[in-house]
Amino acid sequence: MSSVAPRLAKTRKPRGRRGLDKSQILDSALDLLATEGEAGFSIRKLGASIGVDPMTVLHHFESKEQLLRLIADRSLSSVELPPSSKDWQSDLRKVADAYRALAHRHPRLFHLHFRFHATGPVDHASSEVVYRAMRATGLPNDVAAGLGLSFFAFVLGFALAETEGLLLPVNELEEAELRALPSRDFPATRALIPAFRSLKPDVAFDVSVSVFIDGIAARSRSFSANKKVAARRT
Repeated sequence: MSSVAPRLAKTRKPRGRRGLDKSQILDSALDLLATEGEAGFSIRKLGASIGVDPMTVLHHFESKEQLLRLIADRSLSSVELPPSSKDWQSDLRKVADAYRALAHRHPRLFHLHFRFHATGPVDHASSEVVYRAMRATGLPNDVAAGLGLSFFAFVLGFALAETEGLLLPVNELEEAELRALPSRDFPATRALIPAFRSLKPDVAFDVSVSVFIDGIAARSRSFSANKKVAARRT
């Protein structure tokens, strides 16, 4: 019997397909995240799906967090964002519609837009449209900046709540729970039950965006009027 130990086969790490670039890896990462959600997403799983070593992915993107940031920005390219125009109210509405469309298209990764101040170039471009709109109101820069961020918080929050089911009509069990509330303590809630039962998300979104924009317009008119009064007094 030979005493020579059998040679062990060397395990080679996948080197990846020739010509696979950063942009292609990013597209594959977006597809994987959109399918699996963040809980099922990993650098290792991404590498296996495209035939590259996980370290190759990290070489291109530095970290998983940076990759997630760029995936979010890439997803934003899938919806139509408006250019700035002379109609700031229309611009805000179009941006709001675009982010809601994004939530509908990529519900499993939409939450990433809450994680970063900006996801990248596409996000900066959409922010520029909003900030130009806010400055076009004539409000001071500190107010315009706060309103711009509040606008995104409102739109993203509404869209995320919708993807999570908050804006759906109440079901039978939910309605029964509402009807079981004491009418003396919950008169408004009970009065709105028929509206909750027939809730239409499109209508709720349209009205909410209109109220937000109308409020900014009213604030702008008030600021302009006060500014004129102050100018006459000096």
